[in-house]
Amino acid sequence: MIDDPFIDLVVAVVGSLETAGIPYAITGSIASGIHGEPIPSQDVDIVVRMTYSQATKLHEVLPQRFYRSLERLQEAARSGGVANLVDTDTGLKVDLSSVKQDAFFDAVMLRARPTSYGASAPDFVTVTPEDVVLMKLVWRKDSRSDKQWKDALGVAKIKGARMDWKYLFEQAELLGIEGDLTKLRDEAGI
Repeated sequence: MIDDPFIDLVVAVVGSLETAGIPYAITGSIASGIHGEPIPSQDVDIVVRMTYSQATKLHEVLPQRFYRSLERLQEAARSGGVANLVDTDTGLKVDLSSVKQDAFFDAVMLRARPTSYGASAPDFVTVTPEDVVLMKLVWRKDSRSDKQWKDALGVAKIKGARMDWKYLFEQAELLGIEGDLTKLRDEAGI
């Protein structure tokens, strides 16, 4: 479960995304913590697929408490990339990553499912444990980030053999991360 300020933040942003008709899925450390070992987070990462007009609509419907740039939202929609939202009440940040149209992100968005964030919180569309692991390993590919590795490992340790390892290895081969996935599986004791 994530803390109440994060739940309130996610409720506000997700409601605005839904009003603007933007498909989304929560990812990053929040998703890693839901599917794996709890992880402290300073922000909320959400992948989206939005058009230029949807970005404009999102800018209009977000509560006034959120600092946002119309130009950055529109640029993220047009070219991909990240647009930031900052909750001026709490200082918490949301990173909206507009993901490209490709086979991997198509699968990520199709596989995302409503997920429980606790008894008193609504369900939010969240990437699957498998896709959390793959996204963390992709982001780590160039940076060799220890944090991305630990997040992915936490999911693998908790979900273990219940994850779809056939899917994981098929995608890992396409993404060029099969060596890291094998090492992750072995380190998790699966």
